[in-house]
Order: sequence, then structure tokens, then C-alpha cells
Amino acid sequence: MLWVHLRRGYSSPFLIREIVVKELSIFVDESGDFGEYNHISPFYLVTLILHEQSNSINEQVETLDLCLSNINIDAKAIHTAPLIRREDVYKVLAKDDRMKIFNTFFHFMRKVDIKYKNIIVEKKHKDSLDINNYISKKLSAFLKDNLCYFQQFDKIIIYYDNGQKQLANILVSVFSSWFHDKFDYRTVSPYEYRLFQVADFICTLSLIENKLSCGQCLTKSESLFFESPRNLKMKYLKQIKRLNFE
Repeated sequence: MLWVHLRRGYSSPFLIREIVVKELSIFVDESGDFGEYNHISPFYLVTLILHEQSNSINEQVETLDLCLSNINIDAKAIHTAPLIRREDVYKVLAKDDRMKIFNTFFHFMRKVDIKYKNIIVEKKHKDSLDINNYISKKLSAFLKDNLCYFQQFDKIIIYYDNGQKQLANILVSVFSSWFHDKFDYRTVSPYEYRLFQVADFICTLSLIENKLSCGQCLTKSESLFFESPRNLKMKYLKQIKRLNFE
């Protein structure tokens, strides 16, 4: 805590305490939807990135921006799945250029002080109401199991792009029920926050990892990008697991 001196009239100086607000930011991204089961995309995955605002990432963001500019790539918002599949703004880039972006962002993610939590839903035999209830229960259990950690913060802010209204409603309902006036919800654009892009990055790779663990193969575009499941696991997935909130 910081202390400041104040004078009041002719009285002696006295001390008051300056209030330091502890703030936790949680960036949320998802993969999949609440629709009917499809064997091509059988999972719904929600990723939460937890970042304590007292741990500045300004230096890491500046380094990331500089590295991206040095390889002559305008990448204000990294979108991982299109980057891997060579879609959208990445369709004109060769694999080497896309891999440079991927690795640069991967190293940025490892240097910032964040943790993540995944909620994975296997959609088979579940309708939209089942998925809603499952995510709500899992999220509530996560907050309950780690209540001491979350209670140390004066403010908990959720950042989400409102990509899916059902998920937005779950986030607001569960977090407000646990933290009441401590909780705030903000709608953001992926271009505004690098940590929102980290949520997208981890969500995308976690979905691929989950498919592999269930016996599925890499898609053609994933195989071309990562070369092999072993390469993906050893170089990237193993490192990401170290950031898992325990």
C-alpha cells in the first residue's frame, strides 16, 4: 500500500492510505457452437485467460509488435485457425511466413504472465440446453474450487466479443452470482487486446489437442502446417500445458 501526507488547516500532518485496486482480467474465446452434434466438429470448447492487471505486459506487447513489423507482416489481430488453414488475410502468405507469425505469437504468449482454463463439452447426445447447463456447472465449480484466489481481487472483468449470445449469458449469470458488485462485463473486439488473441490461440490449439486425444487425425491443412502430431505436441502443446490454471 502507498501512503500520502495531507495537511488540514493548522493541524499536524496525518497519514491516509491510498487504495490500490486489485483487478483480474479474464479474456474468453470459444470454438464450436450450441447447435446439433456433428461428427466433423463434435466438441464445444471455452477458453478463459486469466491475467492480473498488476503484472504489466506493455513491454512484451511492444516486443511482439516490433517482431511482427521486422518480418514485414501487418498482423494487428492474430486469428489462429485461419492462420493455420491459410484463410482470410493469410491466404496470400506462404507457409514460412505464416509459421513466423505463429512462432512469434507463441513466444509472446509464453512470456506474458497468464494462466488459462478450458471447459470442453462433448456434444454427442446433448442438445443446446444440455450444453448450456454443462458449461454453467463446470464454470461455477471452477470458481468455487478456486474461490480464495478470486476473492483477493477487488474487480473481476470479463472480456468477450459476444460471438455467441448463449455463452455471454452464461458468463454474466455465473460470474455475477459469485461476485456480485465485483464483476464487470465488457464487449471487445479482437483487435483491441493481444490477450484476447491469446485466448483464441490457446482455444484453437486445445481443440486440436482434444481431437488427437480422441483418436482423430490432423486435417490436411493442420498436417501441412505442423508436419506431424508429434511435432505439434512436443513444440507447442507441451509448453502450453504449463500455463494451465491448477
